[in-house]
Amino acid sequence: MVSLESRERWRFVTGHGGMSRPAVADGLVHVSSGPELYALDAATGQQRWSFVTGHERIRPLAPVVADSVVHFGSDDATGHTYALDAVTGRQLWKAATGAPVSSRAAVADGVVYIGNGNGLRALDATTGEQRWELTGGEVLGCPAVADGVVYAHVGGERGNKGLHAVDAATGERRWRFTTGREWNEASMPAVSGGTVFLSSGSSLYAVDAHDGRRKWECRTGHYVTASPAVADGLVHCGSWDSHLYAVDAATGEQRWRFAADGAVASSAAVADGLIHFGSWDHHLYTVDAATGALRGKFPAGHRVGSPTVVDGMIYVGIFNGHLLALRSPATAPERAGN
Repeated sequence: MVSLESRERWRFVTGHGGMSRPAVADGLVHVSSGPELYALDAATGQQRWSFVTGHERIRPLAPVVADSVVHFGSDDATGHTYALDAVTGRQLWKAATGAPVSSRAAVADGVVYIGNGNGLRALDATTGEQRWELTGGEVLGCPAVADGVVYAHVGGERGNKGLHAVDAATGERRWRFTTGREWNEASMPAVSGGTVFLSSGSSLYAVDAHDGRRKWECRTGHYVTASPAVADGLVHCGSWDSHLYAVDAATGEQRWRFAADGAVASSAAVADGLIHFGSWDHHLYTVDAATGALRGKFPAGHRVGSPTVVDGMIYVGIFNGHLLALRSPATAPERAGN
């Protein structure tokens, strides 16, 4: 077992409450906390720059990095979307979407897809110019883009609520999938092998990516708001019933589940055969992706957010405004999962 002291490489304190999921690229960690967006050296945690939207009550949402550009939205009344140089923090463009931004951006093929209180927008990644807009309800969580289609959770009116599949080039809606009992889905769908995996209510679903037909449903004991992660034929997702589930991607059959001591609202990160996730019991867990056996448990001292794993390092935000960089634990098991 790796000692706790040797696992923690550095810690950055923002002075604000809350912390987004970190985005790591080209040796930098980008993360938002309170009214600021930060860029940190991934090896040392030293701050390179920070960006403030202009008002202490305006909150930047979780960033995403593509082609050395950081994209994120803010929750001000006009819902600005920003593009910053990832290395210097220089603002490249700012575009108003017309309503508070409600989702993390997704970037693909030179286009930024981002949701707000009115719907989904596609913006040119270089200029911020709008390409198309799909209105009809608030977009929640983060869109996913695969094979020319954007998949996004839409809230609002019952007749429009659910997972929408939208043509990435035109904004034309292809299909809508609804469970009939959605509950403010704030997760990101996962697309793999022609299937879209999503959480809704207390269940994990698999739907056909081409026509929105339901393939299977796996029920848990409480709400599921974490984003599913797919690897090696398994779908991993946490539940408020304090478990992380591993489900067969083809059949929906439960392979194993791991019991934490608090709700698992954190979205898991899968890397090198290990799954890393946070819990409301104030711990970061690492378990074996194939068996659910515990590989490491780190006491964070507060509710733990969704981690990002790059090159054997785990970057994770804590709800007291701390960002931790931890070395991934050794692979020797500590105890079996449930």
